[in-house]
Amino acid sequence: MSVDDNPQNRAVLEKALGKQHEITSSDGSEPILALMEMHQPQVVLMDIMLGTDYTGYDLVKEIRGHGAYNECEIIFISALTSSEDKLNAYGCGGDDYIAKPVDFQELREKLRRVELRISERDGLKEMYELASNTAFTSMQQASELGELVTFFTDNLEVTDLGILFNNIKLYFANAGVNCCVEFRVAGEYHQFPKATMSDLEREILELGRSAKRIVPFGSNLLFNSPSCSMLIKGIHVDDDDEVIGRLRDNFAILLTIVDSRIDFIEEQIEKHNIRQKAINNLKSQLTDDFASIKNLCQSQDAQISKLVNDLSQAVQLKIITLGLDEEQESELMGLVDETKEVVEETLGLSFVLEDKLKNITERLKAVE
Repeated sequence: MSVDDNPQNRAVLEKALGKQHEITSSDGSEPILALMEMHQPQVVLMDIMLGTDYTGYDLVKEIRGHGAYNECEIIFISALTSSEDKLNAYGCGGDDYIAKPVDFQELREKLRRVELRISERDGLKEMYELASNTAFTSMQQASELGELVTFFTDNLEVTDLGILFNNIKLYFANAGVNCCVEFRVAGEYHQFPKATMSDLEREILELGRSAKRIVPFGSNLLFNSPSCSMLIKGIHVDDDDEVIGRLRDNFAILLTIVDSRIDFIEEQIEKHNIRQKAINNLKSQLTDDFASIKNLCQSQDAQISKLVNDLSQAVQLKIITLGLDEEQESELMGLVDETKEVVEETLGLSFVLEDKLKNITERLKAVE
């Protein structure tokens, strides 16, 4: 359902979305609850400035205040684009926000995300209804703190952010609410759930990087720490103050536990980086050392070869002046040739050593 006082805007929306969606339009002058009861929309596209004594914020508060339409997704469409306007939109019950003039490709993407959220919510509702008789009874018997202890122990060895988010999501599902989370690890930001989070929810999580520890938005709560922001959605505001206070305390404890997990993950990343740096340094140092050994062996081989050749030539020149007979000359040259053969065999060992050093170097390069 589209609510906009401008007939041209309504006509454009109907034309752009009419093929994929059933769309009903209103100028905002009709009683909003009567329209909701008549059409039962899954999504409301709400303008803020309606040219009347009330605004889109007022209509959304009226919708949310009724209670029967809490699952209806509301996307504000407005030319007002400041952070304050967006926070007001979210605080009064809006789910997402898109600026005018409307980029219909962006709007269709938001509606696709809405469909995913509706599907996820229906699945969550089924799971919640199935678990309500057992999970909540178990929570009452074992106490809510027992759930937190279980969460802590179940995540002691978790180092994957996706698994950590799924466990957080399961905890909140057992409490009957949903969540979006931003982890801040080693200077990087990781937001979950990636596929169904709205742009407005992303912005709110980003604001959490510098916000106070607990920020309320109507039926939503934003919990913040240096390592994490958790946006808890759909808290039952009709519950008494004691229940709401206890939930806030439990969620704050959960945030502290999550912080400890983030610290653990950062420590593992730092240890991995230190180990990798040490391995790289060792590989570089050994590669240089092996290269030096190779050069020394080659230099030594060249010197020995030259020495033997020089010795052979010197002996041949001296034979003439030594007055040796032919048999003695032959015997002496035989010894020289044998010596050259032994030296050549010894030099061959240098090539074997070079091949082994080359193999070691290749293995080092493969180490991660």
